[in-house]
Amino acid sequence: MKKIISFIFAIIATNAFVFGNEELIGADKKAITEVAYVSSSMGDDANDGSKEKPLKTFAKIPRKNARIYLKRGDTFYEPLATLENCIVSAYGKGKKPVINGLKILKNKNAWVDMKDGTWRLDLNKTEDFEGRNPKIENTRALNMVNNVGTVYDINSDTLYGHKVSKPEDMKAQWDFFNGDTWEYAKLTPESFRYLYLKLDKNPASTDAKFAISTYGCGVSELKNVEIQNVAIVGFGRHGLVGCRNVYAKNLDIDIIGGSTQVGYRKWVRLGNGIEFWIVQGEKCQNNNLVEYCTISRTYDCGSTIQGSVKSGSIVAKNITFRKNKFYRCRQGFEHFLSVENKEGAHYSYENCIFENNLLWDMGNNEFSTPEPRDLNFLNYDRRRGNMIIRNNICYGSGIYAGGLAWSKCVSNNTFYVPRGKQPLVFVYKYDGKDHSIQANTAEDIDLYREKVGDTTSKIIYYDPKDTTIRDELLSGRFKWVKSFGKEK
Repeated sequence: MKKIISFIFAIIATNAFVFGNEELIGADKKAITEVAYVSSSMGDDANDGSKEKPLKTFAKIPRKNARIYLKRGDTFYEPLATLENCIVSAYGKGKKPVINGLKILKNKNAWVDMKDGTWRLDLNKTEDFEGRNPKIENTRALNMVNNVGTVYDINSDTLYGHKVSKPEDMKAQWDFFNGDTWEYAKLTPESFRYLYLKLDKNPASTDAKFAISTYGCGVSELKNVEIQNVAIVGFGRHGLVGCRNVYAKNLDIDIIGGSTQVGYRKWVRLGNGIEFWIVQGEKCQNNNLVEYCTISRTYDCGSTIQGSVKSGSIVAKNITFRKNKFYRCRQGFEHFLSVENKEGAHYSYENCIFENNLLWDMGNNEFSTPEPRDLNFLNYDRRRGNMIIRNNICYGSGIYAGGLAWSKCVSNNTFYVPRGKQPLVFVYKYDGKDHSIQANTAEDIDLYREKVGDTTSKIIYYDPKDTTIRDELLSGRFKWVKSFGKEK
């Protein structure tokens, strides 16, 4: 018994997590040998990185076996990447430190009138901007930094996210165009140089403080890392990505995605709050735990487990999202695994869980690009697997979208669904049949239970014009939603 108790305390002492016989989740504290403090407001990269003499940027931080402290109240206009066996957290008093991808317009007179209600910004004129504002040079990474995800008004906390692929498609107020390049071979410093905005008056005449979300990921390429008490804001690709054996706790991830997906077969946009990409071999992003995070306003999903390989097997292992809050993402959670060569293919979820999360108003992600798949969950699996989705509370949209191969393990959730506004289940048509299930009657709920096998979740319809249930939830489990500007 003493040995068992000692083992349990050892696990608690390392603040790591073990799933079965898999690798630890988080950092091995015994191997940490360095400490670095970083402050954008008080630091200098010539300093020694002590608390009294912090570094200023991420350029000089240790990348392995280190504790890295970011000063509360500070903003770091740069991504954080490539850490191994590290602990990242905050120090001092005040708000969480922010890893920020926003490029902020400081010269209001930089707008050029292109006539017919169109205004242009030259994003390569770095003297007109502050924030994340690197000099544009002819490298692939810097050619893409101005690949805009959204236009954002800091003063009103408003996204203007409707990006179009051709100038002639700018029809509504606040529509914007930022280049039509999506092929790597065609990237140049000119590809995303200009932002064109549709507006019937000079943007400089408004009260807005304009910013754009720049291309890239806020935090990426982590192995055996614990990261907590940090905010990630304003990146046009993803928020947190490239994680292996990572423990993420109490992160705030907001205004993510919307950039053009360069390298895809056509012009599309991308952007997830947290993405775990499953492949074969060492780079597989398994063994991750995400809890007590708030993920909001993502172009695509708030969180995902997804991956694709050409042949053989693909397995997602030991990934848990629990006790997180999702606010106005396109979907709260997405999962799919695929093998291009179906012959002999094997794919599965092993101990992958999405549980005890709160989801509010999925689909209304403020990017002004609604789609029928904008529901709580999204799935593109080709066969039904054991992805566990349980004990979540979701308000404001239908249940799931994608294909028919939904998980076999959906249970004990509570869904508040607007009657007649969205389907319970949206399925892309095939075989000339519509497999979607509407959200109108009790019979629709019965059909959902029959097809999905979910006999225990509560499904509660409400009239979209009736705010009774909404008000009750905002006074209870969803009280946190009021902290977002439009819900006050």
